[in-house]
Amino acid sequence: QHRDRITRFGILKHRAKLQEQYLWTQVDFKSEGENDLSNKALKAATKLKGCGQFLLFHNYYTIDQVKLAKAHYCSQHLLCPMCAGVRAAKSMSRYVQRIEELMRQNHKLKPALITLTVKNGQDLQERFKHLRSSFRTLLDRYNDYKKKGRGFNQFCKIDGAFYSTEYTYNPKTKEWHPHIHIFALLNEWIDQEELAETWHDITLDSYIVDIRRVKKTKEHGYSKAVAEVCKYALKFSDLSLENTWEAYLSLKGNRLTGCFGSMYGVKLPEKLTDDLPPDDLPYLELLYRFVFDKKSYYNLEITKDVKPNKRDEEGICLSRLQSLYFITRQSVRNMGFFIVFFKM
Repeated sequence: QHRDRITRFGILKHRAKLQEQYLWTQVDFKSEGENDLSNKALKAATKLKGCGQFLLFHNYYTIDQVKLAKAHYCSQHLLCPMCAGVRAAKSMSRYVQRIEELMRQNHKLKPALITLTVKNGQDLQERFKHLRSSFRTLLDRYNDYKKKGRGFNQFCKIDGAFYSTEYTYNPKTKEWHPHIHIFALLNEWIDQEELAETWHDITLDSYIVDIRRVKKTKEHGYSKAVAEVCKYALKFSDLSLENTWEAYLSLKGNRLTGCFGSMYGVKLPEKLTDDLPPDDLPYLELLYRFVFDKKSYYNLEITKDVKPNKRDEEGICLSRLQSLYFITRQSVRNMGFFIVFFKM
């Protein structure tokens, strides 16, 4: 599992590196700060350069667990596949826990996946605003019914749900396809045709509504269905580097996910590293460095055995002298490099 995870990280970081290289081509070094778009590209590229360059894992060999203890992330999830992937996995874990809890409380709830779309268009920002305002109207009607008992529609059969917006691109038509994925717990099954009519009344350009039942599996539970909603807002593998940058500029700063009803209040973790076991367990420290190539990979640079309860010759508890790797970035005018400090 650890090797598979390192491999996935390598694939994600490779794409992030390609995006970084593209952004450097968009920087006008002669503009002297006057070109706003150039400045945005410079800032984004600098952040991408440091994201995931080093990964520090703890191998807790006594309990057979390997945890990501430290890493530097750029937090540009609309631009960086590395951040998007880690964030999606963290979100999925929290939502699955909430779903399991609600299903235990009410066995009659019916899990479903709902997809809402609007008409395709070449102007991504305009299509995004249209989708956002349409969905807000639908949510307002939902909340109005739940609070005041008026204005019922099929969407009101949802007990609770969480959602995310996704944007795909068709290079042949040069149009963006915006849609919303919703994982919903239903009190009653929704009439798809009636919901489509309600959605068209709001959007004025789309009847397309898809509803599918979700079945819990023994192996994965609800994880696969939840992953459909928690996946990236942009399919990086299907987008050119140029389209990814365009989407980032159009969507940056906008809220693309949310929850309502009985799912409201799920707190998504801000920390993107793993939760660690008790600090009295021994472990191997594994420091990986990203190597960019045609087939990029993470190379294991340093391995260190750490026994927190062991005392040195002077009787000082080593657990109080925690061995940490500090990964920092130092910018040197239009470029960056990384220094790894070892503090004993």
